[in-house]
Formats: sequence, C-alpha cells, structure tokens
Amino acid sequence: MVIDYALFGDVVCFDTTYRINNVNRPCAPIIGVNHHKETVVFGVALLYDETTTSFEWLFTTFLEVMKGKKPITIFTDQDAAMAKAIAKVFPETYHRICTWHLFQNALKHLGHTFKGSNKFGAEFKSCMHDFEYEEDFIHSWNSLLEKHKLQDNKWCLDTFQERRKWAMVYGRHTFSAGIRSTQLCESFNSRMKCYVKPRFNVLEFFTRFEKLLDDVRYQELESNYEMSQLKPALKMNVPILRNARDIYTSKIFDLFQQEYEKSLGIVVKTCIESPPLYEYKSCSKSS
Repeated sequence: MVIDYALFGDVVCFDTTYRINNVNRPCAPIIGVNHHKETVVFGVALLYDETTTSFEWLFTTFLEVMKGKKPITIFTDQDAAMAKAIAKVFPETYHRICTWHLFQNALKHLGHTFKGSNKFGAEFKSCMHDFEYEEDFIHSWNSLLEKHKLQDNKWCLDTFQERRKWAMVYGRHTFSAGIRSTQLCESFNSRMKCYVKPRFNVLEFFTRFEKLLDDVRYQELESNYEMSQLKPALKMNVPILRNARDIYTSKIFDLFQQEYEKSLGIVVKTCIESPPLYEYKSCSKSS
C-alpha cells in the first residue's frame, strides 16, 4: 500500500458508507486509481464513530505511515466533521465534494423544487459541470435561485459557500485523475460486500480484506500482461500518437488519443502578438 500510494496517491477517495459488526461501526477505505484507471487501495480503517476527532486521528496516522506525502486532491461526501479534519491535517490538499452526493442532498433538501419543475435537476447539474469561467457560473447560479425562488433557502446558501469544493469551474486547474465523485468508493464497497460480512470480528475482517487486496492486485498484473501482448490501435499514424502509445498504458493512451482527436477540431481565430506573450483565441469547428 505504501508503494502504491507513492506512485498513485495524488488523488484519493475517502468514504465511510460501509458498516461492519453488530454495532454498525464505519469501515473507511482510502482508495484511488492506478495507471490502468483501476481501483488501487491505499489503506483501510475501522472507526469507532464519525467525529472530527476520529477523522483527524485517521488522517494523521495515514500521513505518518505514508512518510508525510499528502494528496493533491481528496474526494469525500458532504460531511462537516470530515471537512474540518481535512482542513486541519491536509491544509494544502484540494478538498472536492462528490457531485453525486451533492445532487442526492439537493434531492433531499429541495424535493419540492424538483417536483415543481422538470428542468431544475438539469439546471443544477449544469451549474456543477458546465462552466469555464467563474462569472458565468455565478450568474447561472443566481439565475437558478431567482427562477425557482430559492434566494433565501438555507441549504442553497450554505452550498454556495462551499462552491469551490464542488463546482467544476474551480476544479479545472487541479489534478483529479479524471475523478469527479466518490463513486469509486461506492463501487469498491459493493465489491467488498462479497468478501467482508457485517457480522465478522476484526480478525475475520482483515483476513478477508487481505484476500480482496490480493484479487485487486492480481487484476493489475493481468492488465500489465495484456498491455505487454497487444498495443492499442492507432486512429492516425502520426509521431505524437506513436510515441504516446509506447509510453502510456492502453487505457491512458485511449484517453490521450481521444483528446488529440478533439484538438484537431480547434480553429485559431485570432492571434494577438505582444512579445514575449502571444494570446490565441480559438473555437471548435462546429462553433
């Protein structure tokens, strides 16, 4: 886990949804993605409760084990105790709120608005994902509140205060490994249920969890072998793609090749020269 975290620990997902034993104690896996975009496990803890004190202990202990390396970005759900602990232990880490959990909270707190308008959900998601510039995002958010008479809604006001944690307009310049939510944790929790049962004691839990880790790591070995046997197809035989194919894993190369294709649809409209700076304004061919 220490080796995996040193290689892939720039972005982590943390979740306490899964419960174990008869008193419903939270199980807290800390996970991320590897160079195949597959799940990699950095650690797991069994917590007594979900207080700020418990989270501070966990993050501090994790930091000690991982030789002081802090993640660049951490994804969690919208939990106040968790947020306080992250701010204290990982002050330089960019804390992102899972957009899926945020939307579920919106359904819970603004259910009457969702029922009254079949467009509200799409408009709310647009605020989360669609804007390139802060002023456009703020204008859209204010218009959303005004349109649906939510200007004084406490949940909306509190959520807006945390906008830097969930609005993509603030997260575009921070490395996130393509992750937007803690659904990676949700998927891992579902997988964990096949190995670990809530009735297990601590010894049984870690024995079975170790088996889960073995299977996760074996999946990475299989992906490494497949990559060594077969190279992904080139959509265009150009030097940059040939070079990237030799360097990247198949999954990452596919993502790179998609972005390269998109770049071919960009047209430079104007160029303002003011040496040593050159400002280009561009658009897609379809614009």
